[in-house]
This record gives sequence, C-alpha cells and structure tokens, in this order.
Amino acid sequence: IRINEACQDDLRLMLRFLNIAKQGIDMNLIAFRKPTRVYRSDSCPFGLSGYSDQGFAWRFEIPEKLRFRALNNLLEYIASIITPWVDMLAKRLTRGDCALSMTDSSTSAGWLRKTNFRELTGVEPNPIQASVRIETARHHATLFLEAGIKEYSQWFPGPENNVADALSRDFDRSDDELTLILRDTCPSQLPQHFQIVPLPNEISSWL
Repeated sequence: IRINEACQDDLRLMLRFLNIAKQGIDMNLIAFRKPTRVYRSDSCPFGLSGYSDQGFAWRFEIPEKLRFRALNNLLEYIASIITPWVDMLAKRLTRGDCALSMTDSSTSAGWLRKTNFRELTGVEPNPIQASVRIETARHHATLFLEAGIKEYSQWFPGPENNVADALSRDFDRSDDELTLILRDTCPSQLPQHFQIVPLPNEISSWL
C-alpha cells in the first residue's frame, strides 16, 4: 500500500506531537487562562495584515499576478497565523505565553481550532487550496507546540477591525501616513505604541 505525501506529512507531525508529549506538557498550556498577548488580523484580495495589543503591526501586499487565486477565508486564516508568528520571531511571544488570535472571519476563527476545513456541505473543496490550508495548519501547530505557547481564537465584529482593514488595503499610503490617519479616525482601536514594522524575511518567503 502506498501512503501518499499528505498522509506522510500528517504522520511526521503526529510523531512530533508524541515526542513533545513524551517530554512532558506544561499544565499552563492545558488549563484555561487569561491571554498574555492579543492579536488582530485581516485580509482582502490585495493584502494581509495584523497587529498586536503592544502595537506592533505588519502588512503584506499580494503581488498583482497572485491576486484572486485564493478564497478570502484562506487569506484570513493565513493572516491570523502570521500575526503571532511575527512576535515569536521578535521574542515578544515566548514559552509559557497565552495568545488570543482575533479575526472578523468566523471561518478563520474556527480553522484555528480544528482542521476539517469544510466550508459548504456537499461542495468539494479546491484541491490546491485544500492542500494549502492543511500545510498552513501543520505549520501553525508546529510553531505553537514547539514554542510552548497556548492559543485561543475568537471572532469579533468587522466594524471593530478598522485598523487591520486599513493595513490590508491602503498600500497607496506610506506607513507614517497611514498611522496618522488611523490615529485620527479610530484612536480607540489603536494601541498606544502603534508601529508598522517590516514583515520578517522568513515569513515573506513562506508566504
């Protein structure tokens, strides 16, 4: 019997899970707790973005030749994974922390907790996008488990996500110009020390 590549990748991930469990799992990664970091993210056909409660924000403009190739639910899911990953690489999110990933996509919020990825009953998923979703989920699980970080996900209304909305869309404005506009138009949503930082090369390459 030949085991296809996707099943092999799942098996490798399960073996990593078993190895982590064998070493022992911190009870703080299992118990219900208050988040130590909060993240908000968003996407549209033109870009992805996110920011943390500490004010560190990022944005990524999708190259024109790659636009409209993926459903927005997939882009929202990828954005919600990148936002805490930025802090992991910067050592602002470390072992023992508890992250809350917030998104205005209920589908993305659900995918952060499970991986059945069924959007519509009776509709066959696009095989390429399905493989990307699974690959993204494996990557996400590996990042959090090996870093020893707990995560929650939560949906919240789109009108409360104006900052991430603008970050994922307004690429005609510079970082400084967009920051000034956000401070003027939606100050209640903007963390005190808000700053748009470059997306790390490791994440840009993965994207």
